[in-house]
Parts: sequence; C-alpha cells; structure tokens
Amino acid sequence: MATEIMELATRIAENTARVNEYLLNQNLPTPSFDVEGPLDTMIPKHEVEVESARVAIIDDTLKLRRLVLGPREYLMSYTHDELISQQAITRYRIAHSFPVGQQTSFADIATATGLNSNLVRRFIRHAVIKDIFMEPESGIVAHNAVSRLLAEDQVVHDWVGASTDDLWQAAAQTCNALDKWSTSQEPHETGFALANNTDQPIYSEFLRFPERARRFGSAMQAFTQGTGFELTHVISGFPWGDLGKGTIVDVGGSQGFASFAIAREFPALSCVVQDLEPVVSAAVTPPELSNRVKFMTHDFLAEQSVVGADVYFFRWIFHNWSDKYSIQILRNHIPALKKGAKIVINDNILPQPGSLSQWQEDRLRSMDLTMTEIQNSYEREVDDWAKLFAQADPRLKFLGAKQPSGSNLGFLIAEWNGDQ
Repeated sequence: MATEIMELATRIAENTARVNEYLLNQNLPTPSFDVEGPLDTMIPKHEVEVESARVAIIDDTLKLRRLVLGPREYLMSYTHDELISQQAITRYRIAHSFPVGQQTSFADIATATGLNSNLVRRFIRHAVIKDIFMEPESGIVAHNAVSRLLAEDQVVHDWVGASTDDLWQAAAQTCNALDKWSTSQEPHETGFALANNTDQPIYSEFLRFPERARRFGSAMQAFTQGTGFELTHVISGFPWGDLGKGTIVDVGGSQGFASFAIAREFPALSCVVQDLEPVVSAAVTPPELSNRVKFMTHDFLAEQSVVGADVYFFRWIFHNWSDKYSIQILRNHIPALKKGAKIVINDNILPQPGSLSQWQEDRLRSMDLTMTEIQNSYEREVDDWAKLFAQADPRLKFLGAKQPSGSNLGFLIAEWNGDQ
C-alpha cells in the first residue's frame, strides 16, 4: 500500500534523479559539503523545472523527517541551544583561526581564540553534527564547505553573527515585550529593546555601536544581494518606460542601486534618491548617470519635499514599520502628489497558505516574526496593503499587487486620485 511516507520517498527519489541528471549533463558539481564543494546551488532560477524539483526535494525531505520523528520527537527536536555553536564560531572567529585546506587541533584553536580548550571541543563537535567543520580524526579539525564559507565570505559570517548575537536575543524576549506592551506599534517597545536594555529602536541603538551597525548592515546584504532580490526584477516589475521623461523619487533609496538600474534601462527618466545624511554623504553616482540621478537628504517620517514627481518608489521600506508609521509615511507624501502620480512599493507580500512551497513560505513567515521582534512591524498580505492605502487616504486608489516570477519582493501600486 502506498503510504504517505512511501509517496514522499518516491517523489524525493524522482526529483533527486532530475536534479542529478541536470547537473551531470551541464558538467556542474553535485551537492557536497567537501571543502572544495559548491558554496551555492548550481541550478539557475531560469531552469524552472529543475529548480522546482530542487524545492520539492527540500519540502518533501522536511516533511518525511517530521513524519518519521513523530509528533513528540518532532516537537522536542526544537531545542533552545540550536544556535550556540554558531554564535561561538562567529563571535570568537573560530572559522578564521586556521587556514582553509589545513588541519588543526582543539588546543591550537583555543590558543588562537582565547577560549578554553574544553569549550572549543564542545563547540566544534556540536557544529560538526550540524555539518559545520569536519573532524577527520579525533581531536583534529578541518574545514568543510560550510565552515569555508564562514571563513571566506564576510557577508555570510556577518549574517550568522547578527542572527545569533542580535536577532536570537531579540526573539527570546519578544513574548516578554508583548506582555509589557501588548498593543504597541512603537519600534522601541520590542523584544530587541528588552534584550538590549534600551529605550531606543534598533537602528538608533546601533548608532552607539558602530561595529554592530556595520555587521547588521552587511548581514542585510545577504538578502538584498541574494537570489530573488536581483535588480532585474525592479526593472521588469513596473512599466517604467510608460513614464517617458518622468521623475522617480526613490524614497529611502540607500546607495541608489535601484535608481541606477532604472536609469540605465530607461534613459529618458530622472531619479531622486532620498535617504538620511550619513547614507547620502557616502553615496557615489556613476559618472554616466550624474545628470539623471541625484541624491537628497530626506527623512521619510517628515513631509515629502519633492513635489509633482510621477512615481514615489519604496523598496523594502514599509516592512520595517508598523501600520501607525506606515500610514504616516504615506500621508507625508500626499501634499506632494499630482493627480495620477503613483506610489510604487517593492516589498514582501505574504502568500495565502499553501500557495508557495513550504520551505519558501516558512522563510517569509519567519521574516514576519523577525519584524515583530525588532521593529513592532510585520509582513503584509495583499489585503493588508490595500487597507494601508485606504487608511492613509481614500483618494489613494489601490491598483493591485504583482509578484514577478523569481522575485522575493512583490509590487504594490496605488494612484493618487485627488485634485492636485
């Protein structure tokens, strides 16, 4: 009889064969945690069928594991100490304590890091069980592909460090913050605030600690530079060419990367990139775009100063802010809007349950809770976005949502139907 676990096993075998065949036919390396193994998936996103097979393997293996564990062992498999070894690896730079391609001992790592040798042994062996590092013989440590990535890729190292030192601590205090500030929409009344004993929002608190701020900013690059966040999706997700010689205001546009991409693709358009002074002063405009991309110091919690633009563009801004402040940001733009002007938001859109793979949906719903723990914000479904525009001003007509294929961020568009 075809039981659920046998159906899962069959699908896993079939999809694994598809992925393996593709890699072999393309002369690409197959997955391996060997130190010289590939550091990323070798399957391009445009290979839709093969990528779908890879995602199905991830979903089905997770499901099979849970079923075989059973409800009791499955619940008990979530342990509070899951991230301790990763925190130690990044905090004490264990992956940097010996060169990739060489072996070392627990004692030598202890000397290099200043840790007790007994602790090093315990951290390393916990990490090895998680497929980080190898212990080819007792007491001897070598890098594998995962620890190599931590040693060689600063962005990944910063991501694990920020996750364990900043986000993990905030997560542990989130329910305590809810007990204290149950209905708060304030960004300084969060699990992060309790974990750091501060009355400041996360980014204000980081101003006191430049290295933490640098690490957190670097960690966020793991998202913005990762698969699904490519600027090609910004180009294709909205009909920028229809604006002719129009003007785009890139609100909170950081270093201007989205505006640079738009301006290169649509040479008739002009862009104004707005952000806070420290960001703007560090921005560098490519010489060939200097006539069409300008930077301006602006705080989007204040009234918009550029009047009459065609599009006010927000890329990954609103998910940081609760409804209270998101509505304020939208209302701050109303005095600047001409009739027909559009608010274009490029941000996460929470899916309807079951519409994505379980793995992909899990990542979004985890991000949703992360925004609660650090900002008192949340990720929004399409109806939440529509409600946000309506609450800001009924003259902001919501034109709908679009999720470009392969993109992690969707597009939400509203048009100003007021008299200006």
